[in-house]
Amino acid sequence: MAVTLTMKKRAGARVADDIIASANLRLFRVRLETRVLGRAAKVHGKRLRMVCVLEMSADHRLHYHCIFERPYHYSFERFEAIIRDQWSKTDFGYHQVDVQDRSDAGWTDYLLKLRQKRSLLDSIDWTNCHL
Repeated sequence: MAVTLTMKKRAGARVADDIIASANLRLFRVRLETRVLGRAAKVHGKRLRMVCVLEMSADHRLHYHCIFERPYHYSFERFEAIIRDQWSKTDFGYHQVDVQDRSDAGWTDYLLKLRQKRSLLDSIDWTNCHL
């Protein structure tokens, strides 16, 4: 699935930066995996495959472009609803979320574009990446 997760610029006194963004995404990922995979996520360490790339928009708002694995037993609509719900429960989860059912070569090219990034390798959130 092709997913864009937009972050709030601040939450309370904290201002979003790369470190906070990664921690916020980790919280989201753990919540999503727990909700979708259940005990297998916690007991057996099962994870969803995902690649997430952090970017800064022209108005200085951080956002992630991601490719997520959708479990075969979840419909697109159900999984999308869970993504939106779990993202909104994070401190920096902003209401602007885009979810598309299929990621293709065009999405991969968009994910890896150099615009809005300091460098491609530094923009990939390796902590939350799982292949």
